[in-house]
Amino acid sequence: MNKLKIEKKIKNYNFLCLGACHSDNILKLKNNYKLFRTNPVIYESKKGGVCFNIVNYISLFTKNFHFFSLSIPKNVKKTRFHNISKNKNDSFYTAILDQNGKLIMGLASNESYEKINNIKFDIINKYIKSNTFLILDLCFNKKLTENIINYYFSKKINIMIAGTSSFKINRIKNCINKISTLCLNEDEAFALTNKKSINYSINYILKKNPIINLVITRGKKPVIMVLNGVKYLGYVPKIRIKNENGAGDAFSAMFFLCVTTKLQPFEILSLSISLGCLHTLNYKYKNIIDFNNKLKKIQKKIIIKKND
Repeated sequence: MNKLKIEKKIKNYNFLCLGACHSDNILKLKNNYKLFRTNPVIYESKKGGVCFNIVNYISLFTKNFHFFSLSIPKNVKKTRFHNISKNKNDSFYTAILDQNGKLIMGLASNESYEKINNIKFDIINKYIKSNTFLILDLCFNKKLTENIINYYFSKKINIMIAGTSSFKINRIKNCINKISTLCLNEDEAFALTNKKSINYSINYILKKNPIINLVITRGKKPVIMVLNGVKYLGYVPKIRIKNENGAGDAFSAMFFLCVTTKLQPFEILSLSISLGCLHTLNYKYKNIIDFNNKLKKIQKKIIIKKND
């Protein structure tokens, strides 16, 4: 499966993406860090946010998307980007990476989003078409998150959720039955279900919503995917990590796209892992041929097993 084939399969689908856009500050240590001492770093600043990152990857495959957030920073292209509140956007995220690019800690200031009680639904609704999917991160407070999910569920829109943070995942606890697709990491799965076993966590979610498309990433451990009640394991290949920050968003973007195309489960999971790995390698998109070759090279190393 290459980029052009995915583009062809999703050409009639419409993606409405609702969530955070903010400044991302990346601090990569030059040496092994020392606590209680000054540590030299390599600094990079860019625009980020879970939903913003997902949109950037979706835009590689389709123009049928719109992104809705707080005031979009001036240096972000405005095409298909829409402001859904008058609130000032001063949120930010800082990632601290070790010298190999592995995430040590992420620090998030999200008050700009969490204090919002209402958004402009009419702005979003203008872009609803047939075959529309809503992609939502969890930057908003629990009440507004629930209102958004309930509102679009009543409109029979497929709702896709990116887990975002183990500190925020409980915002969807009362709405699991209304979510069509859910991407989590292991910590988020445990926090959402209040279980200490991954299998118990999966059973909890499936009991709430037997038809949900579910995927749980677990670091170096196999990724677990559940489609149509069937469980699959995806074994992540060994790669040289250059920048771990945002890899989960890349994975989620591909998973959301592939689920809508109804590809074979083995292909859905292997492509999602591949894009996550490609991001971890700090890959910068150049052209279709280079992108396809890099993606295929990683995909060949991935093993997918049906877990009976």
